[in-house]
Amino acid sequence: MKKLLLVIIAFLTLGNLHAQEFRIIKGGVTDSLPIPGMSNKTYAFYAPTNYTTHRKWPVVFVFDPKGRGSTTANLFRKAAEEQQYLVASANIDLKAEPIDSIVKTATAMMNSIFSAFPIDPVQVYTAGMGEGAQVASALPLFYKQMAGVMAIGNSFVNREYVDKSNPYMFIAIAGDKDYMVYEMEEYLRFFDDLDFRTDVYYFDGKEDQWPETAVISNAMTGFTLEAIKKGNRVADKDFIQKLYQNEIGYTEQLVRTRNYYEAYEKLDRMEDKYEDFGFEDDIEDRMKELKKTNGYRSQRRDFRQAVTFEKEQQGYYEYTLRTDVMTANFQNIGWWAYQVDELEKLKKSSNEAKSNMAYRLHGYLDFLTKRKFDVIVNSDAPIDIKIFMSVLRTAINKDDPEAYLKIISLAGSDGDYETALLYLEDLLKTGYSNMEALYNIEGTLDLQFTREYNEIIKKYLGESKFYNDGKEPEEN
Repeated sequence: MKKLLLVIIAFLTLGNLHAQEFRIIKGGVTDSLPIPGMSNKTYAFYAPTNYTTHRKWPVVFVFDPKGRGSTTANLFRKAAEEQQYLVASANIDLKAEPIDSIVKTATAMMNSIFSAFPIDPVQVYTAGMGEGAQVASALPLFYKQMAGVMAIGNSFVNREYVDKSNPYMFIAIAGDKDYMVYEMEEYLRFFDDLDFRTDVYYFDGKEDQWPETAVISNAMTGFTLEAIKKGNRVADKDFIQKLYQNEIGYTEQLVRTRNYYEAYEKLDRMEDKYEDFGFEDDIEDRMKELKKTNGYRSQRRDFRQAVTFEKEQQGYYEYTLRTDVMTANFQNIGWWAYQVDELEKLKKSSNEAKSNMAYRLHGYLDFLTKRKFDVIVNSDAPIDIKIFMSVLRTAINKDDPEAYLKIISLAGSDGDYETALLYLEDLLKTGYSNMEALYNIEGTLDLQFTREYNEIIKKYLGESKFYNDGKEPEEN
């Protein structure tokens, strides 16, 4: 369908703002729309092909950790077109902004949309992934009429400030390979205990990863159906039937790829989601057929065994880490490296439950040691414990430069040049190429002027600051 251009001139009433002109592509994503009052802050926007100012629209505000507004808006495009939503996706790098600035920008974006477009105030939703999910989860504190939150891979809940008198729907989405999957289920239990409407979706993915468009579309139906049940949207039978068939199509795809247990669990969740719409018998028949399928029982058994082992292993990792840090047990570094090697092998297993478990355990181990590393290196802990924690981090995550740089700094400050040079080379072997940073490592000023230091850098980067001509560096 040919895309139409719609020019909307909105007189915004936020602060001392002037009239703002928006050129919106109907049926496509318009990027880099300015957020009034926020210097250089923008968002991407999607409006369905049949967008008109003569009716009020549901809207979903989306937050990506890296501020990829246009890319993220396109993930919601299919759902927004089929289910009739406006989408505003922030171009805010959440990793580079303090939380107070992020919230201020997010609320300014929301207010500008409310002023510029005909928004249905009782159909306002937020969605986000990772840090973006934390922002999305926090916004009901500021917009009391929030109808729903879609949190992918993370969330934020301040139990003291959740307004029980203004319940909203909470949809959790987690990757099968994401160690945060159990944390997301804890959030679900929290909202269930408050009698908030909840739903959960899983996809084939890891932490810091958006699900595919089909998963997002299926999840969005949760918001849509809940709005219909509350009378905030028209109960069009043909429309509801289409939503149902789309979601059933996803389960059939799982069956075709022999993911029988995952398909069964999906249908089990759909049974509650589509209650009162007349699909109960069809869902139950499909579930009965799946239980008869060769492979269903073995997949269920594999999944349960993997989860049991995983939770036991998490507890063992936590205990061993505490013990090793207390004693700076360098002799056990090899054991930790072995654990990572075994998890890497298990990731390649043909047993999907075990493979997904390995990804989650490695992610959890990475998270656990990174959290401990951040606490210890910024504390008054003895240098041997700081070095141990840094060395352990390089065993768990071989490509993270932070721990290597810390070891070089600590060893250089302590006069242990041999260790500093060893980890300098290990760092460069990972592909690290920030030469300027290598000559600004705290505690290594004398080391930086040595021939050995510069020759290692030149070996991997092709040049160094000193000794490039074979001569001694001149003293100032």
